[in-house]
Amino acid sequence: MANTHVETQENPKSIQDMNYFELLAWLGIGSSHPGGFPATLKNLESISISKDDLVLDAGCGSGLTACHLAKTLGCQVIGIDINEEMIEKARQRAEHEGVAQLAQFQVADVNTLPFPDNHFDWIIGESITVFLDKEKVYKEFYRVLKPQGSLADLEMAILHELPPQARTLMEACYGQGTNPLPLEEWEDILKKAGFVDVEVRNPQALINTNSNLIFNELKKDWVLVKDLIQKVTNTPGLYRRLQQNANFMKRYKGYFGYGLICGRKPIPPEPPKKPSIFNYLLNPIREQLGKLPLFSAELFSYNKQSQ
Repeated sequence: MANTHVETQENPKSIQDMNYFELLAWLGIGSSHPGGFPATLKNLESISISKDDLVLDAGCGSGLTACHLAKTLGCQVIGIDINEEMIEKARQRAEHEGVAQLAQFQVADVNTLPFPDNHFDWIIGESITVFLDKEKVYKEFYRVLKPQGSLADLEMAILHELPPQARTLMEACYGQGTNPLPLEEWEDILKKAGFVDVEVRNPQALINTNSNLIFNELKKDWVLVKDLIQKVTNTPGLYRRLQQNANFMKRYKGYFGYGLICGRKPIPPEPPKKPSIFNYLLNPIREQLGKLPLFSAELFSYNKQSQ
């Protein structure tokens, strides 16, 4: 009899019991975000990551984007994901593609990043904030970015108000708390977290996305393809679970779009300069001499010129 259970980490789970992220990790899907890897490539062309930059890939999945950056730009990338299975696949990818010295991966939670303040030049994200407390996550991104560092976050957006039944189905497919926003609301939350120069790049309606192009890129991903046929064959519930998500998007895709939410962490203002000891001691004398009308202007002028 075909196996209807799969084992993730140490606990066996049925396909239907897996949450969305566990399913992606088990399959090894590296670009499940809107627009797929073609959208990733287009977005990377619109931002200016350089070889000398330190990049955080937040919610890196199986490491597809992080390894691409390491290979094409030669920059240092740290990828984090909350799922251990994803991180293991990402490390395998980096070894296989010869970039393990540049692309490093660790289990971490974007809500409490294990990095010091002012650490990264860039943070990139692809469809993670939509599932989380957006304001909290963006404040944490702000904390670990260097002054003048930038965020580029590809996220799902609402183009039209969703019917109530659509929201219920969306949470059934992708998990409770899934909450795409209108693009202008994404911008507002980023500004509230302290970012400046906030804008949305490459906005796109989901209905205009080229599904064939996305599928062709998925077929090139060896992490996904290497044992997918065996998983589909041996796990009958898998097709039904995937079809559930596909049917939701087919029915409601006209309500959705996506865009790259971008912002920059400003340089903090300089603190006010403390007065010198000389001025600190001289000020009381100035105040007394300033009460003498005949000499006050000349004394002030002399003191300022002599400093």
